[in-house]
Amino acid sequence: MPLYVNTVEITDDEVFREMQFHAAATREAARDEAARALLIRELLRQRAVEKGFLAEDATGEDFDAGIMDLLGAEVTTPEPSAEVCRRYYEQNVDRFAVGENSALPSPFEAVEGRIRQYLQTRSIRHGIQSYLLDLAHQARIAGFDLAASL
Repeated sequence: MPLYVNTVEITDDEVFREMQFHAAATREAARDEAARALLIRELLRQRAVEKGFLAEDATGEDFDAGIMDLLGAEVTTPEPSAEVCRRYYEQNVDRFAVGENSALPSPFEAVEGRIRQYLQTRSIRHGIQSYLLDLAHQARIAGFDLAASL
């Protein structure tokens, strides 16, 4: 069954070609992952074209750069503060053992950078997921429940 994002069709052939990049336990799961990826790509493409970050016919590196520019402009996430990092450390101190078999935690100062990077990555992922949900709710998507899969 073909998929649609607004007026753009994603054919069964495109989904089947994309399936090779999505290892899954079943053929149906691989198809769903492929369909999800193509729908997200098309949602982002349409938005990037609309916002002027991407030419309609962009491919390859130009496509990737346009999508990254779009996300950089439209998805903002806060930098984790030292206080937020410390709170995370205190709530998860057991994750920061000095050695593999040690019960002693590494000092906060030794792991603060790693915590900051983890929290920033988590924030970016959440921001992108929220952004994709917003795009999915604004678009007319047929053939797949993208919002439920995000």
